[in-house]
Amino acid sequence: MNVYYENEKAGLLSSSTKAGSNINFVYDPMLELRADFISKSVTIGGRYEDYVAVDSLCLGYTNATSYELITEELEVSGICRDRITIHDLKETIFINSFILRLEGLDPLYLGHLFLGKKVILPRFIVEPKYGINLRGEVSHSSGGQVLGIKRNKLSSFSVNYKRLSLEEKNILESYVNEVQNVQPHIIDPYTEVRQEFPPMYATISNSNVTFPKRNEPGFYYNGSLSWQEAR
Repeated sequence: MNVYYENEKAGLLSSSTKAGSNINFVYDPMLELRADFISKSVTIGGRYEDYVAVDSLCLGYTNATSYELITEELEVSGICRDRITIHDLKETIFINSFILRLEGLDPLYLGHLFLGKKVILPRFIVEPKYGINLRGEVSHSSGGQVLGIKRNKLSSFSVNYKRLSLEEKNILESYVNEVQNVQPHIIDPYTEVRQEFPPMYATISNSNVTFPKRNEPGFYYNGSLSWQEAR
Protein backbone atom coordinates (compact mmCIF):
# COMPACT_ATOMS: atom_id res chain seq x y z
CA MET A 1 0.00 0.00 0.00
CA ASN A 2 1.42 3.37 -1.04
CA VAL A 3 0.67 6.71 0.60
CA TYR A 4 1.64 10.10 -0.79
CA TYR A 5 1.97 12.82 1.84
CA GLU A 6 5.60 13.97 1.73
CA ASN A 7 4.89 16.58 -0.92
CA GLU A 8 7.81 18.74 -2.04
CA LYS A 9 6.23 22.14 -2.65
CA ALA A 10 7.82 24.23 -5.38
CA GLY A 11 7.37 27.83 -6.36
CA LEU A 12 4.87 27.63 -9.22
CA LEU A 13 4.21 29.80 -12.24
CA SER A 14 1.63 29.60 -15.03
CA SER A 15 0.71 32.28 -17.55
CA SER A 16 -2.82 30.97 -18.11
CA THR A 17 -4.21 31.07 -14.56
CA LYS A 18 -7.74 32.44 -14.46
CA ALA A 19 -8.28 35.84 -12.85
CA GLY A 20 -9.15 35.37 -9.19
CA SER A 21 -7.54 31.93 -9.05
CA ASN A 22 -4.12 31.06 -7.65
CA ILE A 23 -1.78 28.38 -9.00
CA ASN A 24 -0.64 27.63 -5.43
CA PHE A 25 -4.14 26.37 -4.60
CA VAL A 26 -2.94 22.97 -5.91
CA TYR A 27 -1.05 22.64 -2.61
CA ASP A 28 -4.05 23.60 -0.46
CA PRO A 29 -5.77 20.70 1.36
CA MET A 30 -9.18 22.18 0.50
CA LEU A 31 -9.91 20.82 -2.96
CA GLU A 32 -12.55 23.48 -3.54
CA LEU A 33 -9.64 25.94 -3.75
CA ARG A 34 -8.50 24.46 -7.03
CA ALA A 35 -6.42 26.29 -9.63
CA ASP A 36 -8.54 27.33 -12.63
CA PHE A 37 -7.10 28.16 -16.04
CA ILE A 38 -8.35 29.97 -19.12
CA SER A 39 -6.86 27.53 -21.61
CA LYS A 40 -7.35 23.91 -22.71
CA SER A 41 -3.56 23.55 -22.80
CA VAL A 42 -1.62 24.60 -19.69
CA THR A 43 2.08 24.73 -18.85
CA ILE A 44 3.07 24.94 -15.18
CA GLY A 45 6.65 25.67 -14.21
CA GLY A 46 8.02 24.76 -10.79
CA ARG A 47 11.31 25.57 -9.08
CA TYR A 48 12.75 24.51 -5.71
CA GLU A 49 15.26 26.31 -3.53
CA ASP A 50 17.43 23.18 -3.56
CA TYR A 51 17.44 19.74 -5.16
CA VAL A 52 14.68 17.46 -3.87
CA ALA A 53 14.09 13.72 -4.13
CA VAL A 54 11.12 12.69 -6.28
CA ASP A 55 9.76 9.29 -7.26
CA SER A 56 6.04 9.94 -7.84
CA LEU A 57 3.67 12.33 -9.59
CA CYS A 58 0.02 12.54 -8.55
CA LEU A 59 -2.66 14.70 -10.16
CA GLY A 60 -5.96 14.99 -8.32
CA TYR A 61 -9.37 16.32 -9.26
CA THR A 62 -8.58 17.69 -12.70
CA ASN A 63 -10.46 17.71 -16.01
CA ALA A 64 -7.23 17.32 -17.96
CA THR A 65 -7.15 14.32 -20.28
CA SER A 66 -3.35 13.96 -20.50
CA TYR A 67 -0.18 15.15 -18.79
CA GLU A 68 3.54 15.46 -19.47
CA LEU A 69 6.23 15.98 -16.83
CA ILE A 70 9.60 17.29 -17.97
CA THR A 71 12.72 17.47 -15.78
CA GLU A 72 16.46 17.49 -16.42
CA GLU A 73 16.50 13.79 -15.56
CA LEU A 74 13.56 12.45 -17.55
CA GLU A 75 10.29 13.05 -19.37
CA VAL A 76 7.12 11.06 -18.63
CA SER A 77 3.58 11.35 -19.94
CA GLY A 78 0.24 9.61 -19.67
CA ILE A 79 -3.53 9.75 -19.59
CA CYS A 80 -5.44 11.28 -16.67
CA ARG A 81 -7.85 8.79 -15.13
CA ASP A 82 -10.80 9.31 -12.81
CA ARG A 83 -10.28 11.57 -9.82
CA ILE A 84 -6.66 10.75 -9.10
CA THR A 85 -3.86 9.91 -11.52
CA ILE A 86 -0.65 8.38 -10.16
CA HIS A 87 2.61 7.98 -12.06
CA ASP A 88 5.29 6.15 -10.07
CA LEU A 89 8.71 6.75 -11.57
CA LYS A 90 11.03 3.79 -12.05
CA GLU A 91 13.62 5.31 -9.73
CA THR A 92 14.19 8.24 -7.40
CA ILE A 93 15.50 11.34 -9.14
CA PHE A 94 16.80 14.63 -7.77
CA ILE A 95 15.45 17.80 -9.36
CA ASN A 96 15.44 21.52 -8.70
CA SER A 97 12.83 22.41 -11.32
CA PHE A 98 10.16 20.88 -13.55
CA ILE A 99 7.63 21.65 -16.26
CA LEU A 100 4.16 20.11 -16.11
CA ARG A 101 1.98 20.26 -19.22
CA LEU A 102 -1.73 19.47 -19.11
CA GLU A 103 -4.10 19.02 -22.05
CA GLY A 104 -7.88 18.81 -22.05
CA LEU A 105 -11.10 19.44 -23.96
CA ASP A 106 -12.30 22.40 -21.90
CA PRO A 107 -10.60 25.18 -19.92
CA LEU A 108 -8.61 23.27 -17.33
CA TYR A 109 -8.64 23.07 -13.57
CA LEU A 110 -6.40 21.20 -11.14
CA GLY A 111 -7.28 20.42 -7.54
CA HIS A 112 -4.14 18.73 -6.21
CA LEU A 113 -0.53 18.32 -7.30
CA PHE A 114 1.86 15.91 -5.59
CA LEU A 115 5.47 15.65 -6.66
CA GLY A 116 7.63 13.95 -4.06
CA LYS A 117 8.39 10.55 -2.53
CA LYS A 118 5.81 7.91 -1.75
CA VAL A 119 5.84 5.95 1.49
CA ILE A 120 5.22 2.20 1.32
CA LEU A 121 3.23 0.90 4.27
CA PRO A 122 3.48 -2.71 5.46
CA ARG A 123 1.29 -5.28 3.75
CA PHE A 124 -2.09 -5.84 5.36
CA ILE A 125 -4.06 -9.07 5.50
CA VAL A 126 -6.31 -9.82 2.53
CA GLU A 127 -9.49 -8.65 4.24
CA PRO A 128 -9.71 -4.93 3.44
CA LYS A 129 -13.03 -3.17 3.81
CA TYR A 130 -14.12 -0.65 1.21
CA GLY A 131 -17.35 1.19 1.90
CA ILE A 132 -19.43 4.28 1.35
CA ASN A 133 -20.40 6.61 4.17
CA LEU A 134 -23.87 8.06 3.58
CA ARG A 135 -24.06 11.63 4.84
CA GLY A 136 -27.67 12.44 4.03
CA GLU A 137 -30.13 13.64 6.64
CA VAL A 138 -33.45 11.85 6.94
CA SER A 139 -36.54 12.33 9.08
CA HIS A 140 -40.25 11.49 8.98
CA SER A 141 -43.27 13.75 9.08
CA SER A 142 -46.08 13.17 11.55
CA GLY A 143 -47.88 11.25 8.82
CA GLY A 144 -44.89 9.03 8.09
CA GLN A 145 -43.66 10.80 4.95
CA VAL A 146 -39.91 10.48 4.53
CA LEU A 147 -38.13 13.83 4.47
CA GLY A 148 -34.50 13.78 3.45
CA ILE A 149 -31.58 15.88 2.25
CA LYS A 150 -29.04 14.19 0.01
CA ARG A 151 -25.38 15.00 0.60
CA ASN A 152 -22.21 13.87 -1.11
CA LYS A 153 -21.29 10.35 -0.05
CA LEU A 154 -17.74 9.67 1.09
CA SER A 155 -15.73 6.53 0.40
CA SER A 156 -13.99 4.75 3.25
CA PHE A 157 -11.28 2.11 3.50
CA SER A 158 -9.92 0.10 6.40
CA VAL A 159 -7.30 -2.61 6.90
CA ASN A 160 -6.04 -4.92 9.62
CA TYR A 161 -2.45 -5.78 10.37
CA LYS A 162 -2.29 -9.19 12.03
CA ARG A 163 1.48 -9.48 12.46
CA LEU A 164 3.85 -6.53 12.30
CA SER A 165 7.58 -6.60 12.94
CA LEU A 166 9.08 -3.85 15.07
CA GLU A 167 10.38 -2.14 11.91
CA GLU A 168 6.94 -2.27 10.25
CA LYS A 169 5.26 -0.89 13.38
CA ASN A 170 7.74 2.00 13.41
CA ILE A 171 6.90 2.81 9.76
CA LEU A 172 3.20 2.96 10.57
CA GLU A 173 3.72 5.02 13.71
CA SER A 174 5.88 7.52 11.83
CA TYR A 175 3.20 7.86 9.16
CA VAL A 176 0.38 8.28 11.69
CA ASN A 177 2.34 10.81 13.74
CA GLU A 178 3.00 12.88 10.63
CA VAL A 179 -0.49 13.07 9.11
CA GLN A 180 -2.60 12.26 12.22
CA ASN A 181 -6.30 12.58 11.31
CA VAL A 182 -6.16 16.15 9.99
CA GLN A 183 -3.84 16.11 6.95
CA PRO A 184 -5.50 15.02 3.69
CA HIS A 185 -3.26 12.99 1.39
CA ILE A 186 -3.44 10.32 -1.30
CA ILE A 187 -3.64 6.63 -0.43
CA ASP A 188 -3.28 3.87 -3.00
CA PRO A 189 -4.41 0.62 -1.36
CA TYR A 190 -3.83 -1.75 -4.31
CA THR A 191 -1.38 -0.41 -6.87
CA GLU A 192 -1.90 -3.47 -9.09
CA VAL A 193 -5.69 -3.23 -9.29
CA ARG A 194 -6.54 0.45 -9.07
CA GLN A 195 -9.74 -0.13 -11.04
CA GLU A 196 -11.13 -2.20 -8.15
CA PHE A 197 -9.67 -0.17 -5.29
CA PRO A 198 -9.07 3.31 -6.74
CA PRO A 199 -6.72 5.76 -5.02
CA MET A 200 -8.37 8.13 -2.55
CA TYR A 201 -7.69 11.62 -1.27
CA ALA A 202 -8.36 10.90 2.38
CA THR A 203 -7.56 11.38 6.04
CA ILE A 204 -7.03 8.77 8.73
CA SER A 205 -10.38 8.34 10.45
CA ASN A 206 -9.18 6.50 13.57
CA SER A 207 -9.64 8.50 16.74
CA ASN A 208 -7.16 6.21 18.49
CA VAL A 209 -4.36 4.18 16.90
CA THR A 210 -2.69 1.40 18.86
CA PHE A 211 -0.37 -1.44 17.94
CA PRO A 212 -0.57 -3.98 20.79
CA LYS A 213 2.18 -6.56 21.12
CA ARG A 214 1.24 -10.07 20.09
CA ASN A 215 1.29 -12.83 22.69
CA GLU A 216 4.29 -14.60 21.26
CA PRO A 217 8.09 -14.48 21.60
CA GLY A 218 9.86 -11.63 19.87
CA PHE A 219 8.69 -8.12 19.07
CA TYR A 220 5.60 -8.51 16.87
CA TYR A 221 2.46 -6.41 16.90
CA ASN A 222 -0.99 -6.05 15.34
CA GLY A 223 -3.38 -3.18 14.74
CA SER A 224 -5.70 -1.51 12.26
CA LEU A 225 -6.09 1.70 10.29
CA SER A 226 -9.04 3.30 8.53
CA TRP A 227 -9.43 6.25 6.16
CA GLN A 228 -12.27 8.47 4.96
CA GLU A 229 -12.39 10.41 1.72
CA ALA A 230 -11.62 14.13 2.03
CA ARG A 231 -13.12 16.05 -0.87
